[in-house]
Amino acid sequence: MEKQAQFTNKKILFDKNADFSESPGVYKFFNSKNEIIYIGKAKNIKNRVKSYLKIRKSEGKRIAKLKSSIKFIETIITKTESDALILEQGLISKKRPAFNIQFRDDKSYPAIHLSTSKDFPAIYVSRQKDPKSTIFGPFANVGAMRLNVNLIRSLFKIRNCKDVNFKNRSRPCIEYQMNRCSAPCVGYISKKEYAFDLKNTINFLSGDTKEIIIDLQKKMDFYSGKKDYERAAIYRDKIQSVRDTQKKQNVLTGFDDLDVFIIKRNKFNCCLSVLRIEEGWIASSQNFYPDSKDDISDQELLSAFLESYVIENKGRKTINLLFQAEILRETKDFLTNLNSPKIIIHKPNKQNKNLIDICSSQAEDALSRNNNYSWVQNCLDRLAHFLKIETINRIEGFDISHTSGKNVSASCVSFTKDGPNKKNYRIMNIKKNSNNDYLALSEAIQRRCKNLQRNNLDLPEVILLDGGKGQLNTVKKNLDERLLKKIKIISVSKGPNRNEKYDLLHFDKNYYELSNKDEISKIIQLVRNEAHRFAINHHRKRRSKELFSSSLDQIDGLGPKLQTHLIRYFGGLDKVIEATFDELKSAPGIGESKAKKIYSYFRKN
Repeated sequence: MEKQAQFTNKKILFDKNADFSESPGVYKFFNSKNEIIYIGKAKNIKNRVKSYLKIRKSEGKRIAKLKSSIKFIETIITKTESDALILEQGLISKKRPAFNIQFRDDKSYPAIHLSTSKDFPAIYVSRQKDPKSTIFGPFANVGAMRLNVNLIRSLFKIRNCKDVNFKNRSRPCIEYQMNRCSAPCVGYISKKEYAFDLKNTINFLSGDTKEIIIDLQKKMDFYSGKKDYERAAIYRDKIQSVRDTQKKQNVLTGFDDLDVFIIKRNKFNCCLSVLRIEEGWIASSQNFYPDSKDDISDQELLSAFLESYVIENKGRKTINLLFQAEILRETKDFLTNLNSPKIIIHKPNKQNKNLIDICSSQAEDALSRNNNYSWVQNCLDRLAHFLKIETINRIEGFDISHTSGKNVSASCVSFTKDGPNKKNYRIMNIKKNSNNDYLALSEAIQRRCKNLQRNNLDLPEVILLDGGKGQLNTVKKNLDERLLKKIKIISVSKGPNRNEKYDLLHFDKNYYELSNKDEISKIIQLVRNEAHRFAINHHRKRRSKELFSSSLDQIDGLGPKLQTHLIRYFGGLDKVIEATFDELKSAPGIGESKAKKIYSYFRKN
């Protein structure tokens, strides 16, 4: 047996006559085209691969299809099952076989960055990885992440300005005046002192509050010894703030170290969320999406993910796991028998229910933000057939938004077989035809088409208008005949009672009553709703900016930056309006002169 198993680099025909080693190792399945379709590991290769020759009534479509596709097999012998797991994960990552479950990391969530390659590092939030920065996250709860950043800046005064501003500044900015920065740009703090604050920032983000408190106490004692009680009081207050934050987190988690896993599904997608607890803190949260979910149970998904997760975290001594879904028995046996890292599996109970709820909410939020648009291609094909055109590579939707003819905005959204193509999203401010929705829509489409042609870009095969027969006829009347030959113009309007169940699709001189069960309806509603959302959001921003500008812009000496800081300081424009003279005067960067102007303006108006 052992001797026969040494031909690990040779493929053999996979049938009942094949013989294999009983050692741990990795096996690779090939199809008739000599393509690797599946890679697996086993404690006993013989037992595992022989199981694929057995027919079971209960097995799913995916497994049945895999079995029917296997033509050849190749095996690789390893010393231990742990070695086999490491080899398996490496091969899967490199070869990406069709029947292996691949998990796509969620890149949409931001992380906290520290530009530690600089003399005076800055703290900032970004969704992109920077190899020159120290990164913490990503964070699914963006609000909580920004609260952490604000707390860090108030505690440790780490700068958040861009490098170009930092290098060219000759005096402290308003962030220094607001006590949120130590002004290293003008030499108000030494490299040594800034490095001390940076160290505590890293400890804070790592959840190591014990080290922070020790360092802060040393500073407090040092200044107390020098009878500099004002400086000592600053460090005393910092210690209290850190302790308060620590208490909140410990109450929230109730655990020192724990990794929580939850799987959530909706109609189109599946998400596996991971919540990391380190030293009583929620250190990070991350979401993963399997590239294939059809006919794959939560049990299989979680088992596959945990095996790769353990490999990625093999540097840890102990990993405490908590999950609701069951895992395959072989995976459970493998995990519990590992010595490095040691795996401890916890069962859901009343004590950890809070963490399961947090992780569950994270997964649900991720599903709402990250849709799987694999169904769009079929819908576009159905729509193309319905409209009697060859194919639809791109469909664009248009909508108009305004308030009584003011701040008229036109949106353009773009969809391909992969879903929304946000690089092609456009917003146009309408001035020429602001009093006529039909003409405004025509202007927007004309501008879009001219821009595409000017840049030698492909036109969409279909343009969808949010409107009825009137909008459709007006747009077609004002659009060049040559464009009408290249683009199919359609529109969608609400049916009786403005219910989406009775939407009407207008095309040529006909209309079609859409059904929610029809796949054409799915793509039409998706594009129409997205165009509406995009137009409304932009219009609201324009309106808010106008309202904001119409007040503070009228006051001499208040530039855009100072206006923003003023709003932020008071917590809104209404609070600025209500502020007393003394409150305005005490605001950073305002002073008595500007306070008088602001106070007088709002009392007169």
